[in-house]
Amino acid sequence: MLSWSIATVTMGGTLETKLSSAARAGFRAVEIFENDLTFFNGKARDVRTMAEDLGISIIALQPMRDFEAMPEAIRARNFERAQRKFDLMDELGTSMLSLCSNVSPDVINDPQRAAADLAALADLAAQRGFRIGYEALAWGRYVHDWMQAWDIVRIADRPNLGIVLDSFHAIQRGNPLPPMAKIPADKIALVQVADAPNILMDAMSLSRHHRCFPGQGDYDIQGFLEAIVQTGYSGPVSLEIFNEQFRGAPASIIARDGMRSLQVCAEKLQAAMPDKAPSISASVTLPKPSKIGGVEFIEFVTGGGDAPRLTQILLGLGFTRVAKHKSKNVELYRQNDLNIVLNLEQDGFAHSFYLVHGTSICAIALAFDDPKRALERANALGETTYFGRMGPGEATIPAVRGVENSLIYFLPKHDGKATIWEQDFVATGDQAPEGPLKHLDHFSNVVRRSEFLSWLLFYKTVFAFENEPQVELADPYGAFFSRLIGSAEGNVRIPLNIGDGGSTGVSRFIDTFGGGGIQQIAFSTDDLFGFVKKARAAGVEFLAIPENYYDDLESRYDLAPELLAQMRELNILYDRSETGEFFQIYTATFDDRFFFEILERRNYTLYGAANTPVRLAAQTHMQDVARQERAMFGG
Repeated sequence: MLSWSIATVTMGGTLETKLSSAARAGFRAVEIFENDLTFFNGKARDVRTMAEDLGISIIALQPMRDFEAMPEAIRARNFERAQRKFDLMDELGTSMLSLCSNVSPDVINDPQRAAADLAALADLAAQRGFRIGYEALAWGRYVHDWMQAWDIVRIADRPNLGIVLDSFHAIQRGNPLPPMAKIPADKIALVQVADAPNILMDAMSLSRHHRCFPGQGDYDIQGFLEAIVQTGYSGPVSLEIFNEQFRGAPASIIARDGMRSLQVCAEKLQAAMPDKAPSISASVTLPKPSKIGGVEFIEFVTGGGDAPRLTQILLGLGFTRVAKHKSKNVELYRQNDLNIVLNLEQDGFAHSFYLVHGTSICAIALAFDDPKRALERANALGETTYFGRMGPGEATIPAVRGVENSLIYFLPKHDGKATIWEQDFVATGDQAPEGPLKHLDHFSNVVRRSEFLSWLLFYKTVFAFENEPQVELADPYGAFFSRLIGSAEGNVRIPLNIGDGGSTGVSRFIDTFGGGGIQQIAFSTDDLFGFVKKARAAGVEFLAIPENYYDDLESRYDLAPELLAQMRELNILYDRSETGEFFQIYTATFDDRFFFEILERRNYTLYGAANTPVRLAAQTHMQDVARQERAMFGG
């Protein structure tokens, strides 16, 4: 049965912190990266004691470099070096030494000699009860494919010598994965997994800076692990990740994310290979994801002079105040099936959120087929359930923490029974008001670059969201990166946005807001042009788009002059695909914190990415002008 391990190089901090974080996350095995021992203020035997106290086994010491097929003088020193490694392994209480293929300019291109050296090393290791694992580095000088490493291991032919199979090196090199299934299980010394983005970069740089957990990149980790399971291998699967962002984050978060990624790997393997399910993992089986019915509501928190301004915007967008909470200063605004909750409480979670972040979105609620099971899955993946203050007879609405300690509520889909709206609110008007806005198309999460992979994994594991390839766009002050994630049903879609540069739109939001959060809410309509005219008359301020944008549209597309003139006059942006057309507009940003997008899709399924740089430039200009006016006139 497969078991989970993590290499200490994956996490940052002291060795003590790494081991304790791994144990708290549920790992019962680690690989010790030798540099961690070098920096450790103690003896190797102390590390062994710490691991034993935490219930963790040390499965390997890694790595030994530039060993095989060296000139004779270096070869002799290498065997002396190996004996010192063995002494260290004795103190650590581990039985395996991980050896990676040679990258030295002195190495001899001779597989037979490499095999002879590994055989001799294995014989020495056997005298002390140790095993040797041999791994092909993607940038190895002569051995860089797993097939080459396997040939050398077979030629050496020692019972305590096996191959280390690493997903990163195999996939980065484009090595075939299915043939791995033919390797005898007892000749696999260790399995290591690491994902990575599909970007053009030399193998060593990609490995050193961009490895990530399964599900955070683009590699076929599923195909790799399926081949491993086919072999009958029943040893550790270890996360070996080189990534500065991982080492700069709290080790507890990285260890938690690592365990999550492996739990979902096991879940997918069990689904794809039900006949092999008993041998895949000893971990507790995760509750299955619950189907999502969509976003039930978005909750804003506000107060003071901001509240009338926000209310005026909501009314201008077509929302109607339809109910007030029974025991809290909370109002419900609605049009069609769209619900906006306005929280004006002076204590509790929302007020604390307001004190830190100002008027902003503090929560969303997702509707599930089975919210109980969805919450159990979140808990099994390490999320803690939150319950807010409730009045007598009010609904119990569980939640977990989202970006920057916002909340994600778990609600049941409407099934004919009383909903939270009937249970917790008192009607103040028509409960089914119509309006021009039909659906919540998507909402964005702005996150710090250092948190991007963690939140991507959160959504993909806790809610079984799927993702699309990352998009990179220009910001007037840097770069803008976005990766869309969403429910399998397609009714919840979230662009995760990050930015590079101290004055990018993303950076400005994070500075103003005090962290990551929801910056953009996009609603769809069937008639954007008619909507904008009415919203303008109601006092809604929209983002001003430069004239040059429309001149460029005119040169690129064969648009009717009347249509182009309307777009220019109303500040509507345009995009076109092979299947349809897209129209979109943005409100002015509310105190540099959030804004609304209103869009009209005409058989168009994309997101108008080509217009994002225009939007970012226009928002930056508007914000700069506002700041200059505040500086000039005060306030």
